[in-house]
Amino acid sequence: MNHGKAKLLLEVDNLQKSVDFYTKQLGWELVEAAPEGHVALFRIWLNDEVVLIQRGQLTKQEHELQEAYLTRWLQPKPSSPKVGDLIYIGVSSVNEVEKSLQENGWNELRKEEEAGHIRKVFVPALDGYTFVFWEELFASDDEIMKMYADGIVELECAVDGLSEEQLNLTKAPGKWSIREQVLHLIDLELVTIHKVKFALAEPGRTYQGNSFSQDDWSISLHYATRPITYEVQLFRSLRQHILGLCEYLPGALERTVITTNNREESVARLLKMMAGHARHHVRTVERIRELHGY
Repeated sequence: MNHGKAKLLLEVDNLQKSVDFYTKQLGWELVEAAPEGHVALFRIWLNDEVVLIQRGQLTKQEHELQEAYLTRWLQPKPSSPKVGDLIYIGVSSVNEVEKSLQENGWNELRKEEEAGHIRKVFVPALDGYTFVFWEELFASDDEIMKMYADGIVELECAVDGLSEEQLNLTKAPGKWSIREQVLHLIDLELVTIHKVKFALAEPGRTYQGNSFSQDDWSISLHYATRPITYEVQLFRSLRQHILGLCEYLPGALERTVITTNNREESVARLLKMMAGHARHHVRTVERIRELHGY
């Protein structure tokens, strides 16, 4: 059986225990498991696939067999979350996911909703992971423009008054600092705005871009130590630039590009995605400040 679609790789302490949890408690489908018992492939909602891999020491032969399965099942550069990370998985209906989980014995689950943007349900799992099943909500063009514009002041307020030392505060050891959160969200804007400009200038064309590896960018661009003052100023200028274009160009938010996987992306959808992404990291910064009393 040849897959090669999985974008998510999870390390687990006890593979059989985790297989039981994901099949019985979450209702995922076990597609294939290595006979040696060190790696397994699951299918979850919307045909997403995830690979589970056993932590611990392996013999040379076991490691080679494991690598063969990973090569066959995984996409290049899969996401490999750390213990304690939130793992986001898109679904068509959070309410349906919640109903399915309740049928499997989950009676109390935390939900969050941002009107016109996103609905989420948080599911704690084995091995220190938490899954966040999310559903995109619809918003009008005016609501999208307001969310996108409001993000400028939201970011500036979130970092206002922080010293260079305080920018290094984290939610927990090993997690991104305030500084890293900010630099990441701004880089995501820079990458996405390139696509927005093509949609505005050449609507309907095919857009070819590279995938964005947040961990590679964080390490290579020294997020952990760089100052953020000019980056926050850049964030304001970028958003004002796009807001000005959208106000001036007729039908700007309906203009689109076609991505390399033949998916149509509108300016409205891209701006909404950027607004939601930035708001997520701003909320994280606010929680870090609150945790440390700033």
